[in-house]
Amino acid sequence: SVTVAVRSNPTADAGQNKTIFEGQLVPLKGTITGDNIIDHYWTPSDYLDDPRSLTPFATPDKDITYTLNVVSESCGIATSSVFIRVYEKITVPNTFTPNGDGVNDNWNIQKLATYPDCILMVYDRSGKQEYKSKGYNKPWDGVYNGSALANGSYYYILDLKNGTPKLSGWVLIDR
Repeated sequence: SVTVAVRSNPTADAGQNKTIFEGQLVPLKGTITGDNIIDHYWTPSDYLDDPRSLTPFATPDKDITYTLNVVSESCGIATSSVFIRVYEKITVPNTFTPNGDGVNDNWNIQKLATYPDCILMVYDRSGKQEYKSKGYNKPWDGVYNGSALANGSYYYILDLKNGTPKLSGWVLIDR
């Protein structure tokens, strides 16, 4: 008679792809199975707090793919990858001064041009739309239909069109 030991091959699951904004922290959720597992680790180790943990935290500053590697003493190696899409962080200024002095004359939302499909809408206090743009190739100058808008607070809704929540808030025009 012969005794045969059947061992399970290693398997790795790096989890679902992730989407974050630059500067955010995201947990990776790896799982492994198999017999005689002797090691597991993530590659590359860049921006990971612990590349030997199944659930490290990642803080990448650009798009990256991480691979979970699992090593079995008797059954080889298995891998699985997860992609993290890193969107550039948008910082929306809350004031601009379109008075023609060449300083802060436009509502310049830095890095918004990197979202070519974004939609930005600006409303006055009564809810009248005063500005709308698709993309943001040219910063807003506080003008509607050729006329300068009055000093005051205006409200915006910004849809980046990338599956992230809409951003909203106010902007002050101070001429």
